[in-house]
Amino acid sequence: MSLLACLTALTLSTILLLPPAWLLHRVLIYQSQIETRFLQQQNVDRSLELIGRAIQGAGYQATTSQYRATVESIKIQKGSSSRSGDAIVLTQDIPDQLGYDCMGNALTRERTIKQQAYQRFYLEPNQNDSRTQKLMCQSVDRQGRLHQGEILNNVLSLQIDWVRANSLTHQPEISRTSTGLITITLRVQPQIGQNDPARVIEQTRYISQRHGMYNP
Repeated sequence: MSLLACLTALTLSTILLLPPAWLLHRVLIYQSQIETRFLQQQNVDRSLELIGRAIQGAGYQATTSQYRATVESIKIQKGSSSRSGDAIVLTQDIPDQLGYDCMGNALTRERTIKQQAYQRFYLEPNQNDSRTQKLMCQSVDRQGRLHQGEILNNVLSLQIDWVRANSLTHQPEISRTSTGLITITLRVQPQIGQNDPARVIEQTRYISQRHGMYNP
């Protein structure tokens, strides 16, 4: 076979194989993006579940407890986190049955402050990306000292408010006092398509306070 014939065959092969190869490459990238976004959404769900579980347990008084809570069981701290993000502090008695804090530690009498289990959710700067923040969880170790861990990264904002339950059919009405219902909005920057605001992952949860005073 002559050199010209070889070059012609190589050129034709490249022309025929390049489009399918490029298409396969794009399909694999798209599949990876879908999987990454799905995992991020799952992480957002998990984070909101952790916060929701802590809110529902706030103010709990064990039937065998000899202590009474002397502080508010739920404190929403507006603009107290990184970049004016909100934070929430939650306290409760140790449950009669086995319970866990936001870091997966069993709630025990050793892990208390003034005989109360303590959890706080807040944002702090992301050292690896100045555009985003980290959602942190703070609880108590076995020595009664505060310690914290990261539960979600690439966070853009965390908004927490008391809302009136009878306003949910319309625009939720923010309340300045405890109402028994809390709204949490978490916005996360996806790892792909970062220049597209429409792709930002945003979820809102309405969580009912199970214990303590309810003010409609």
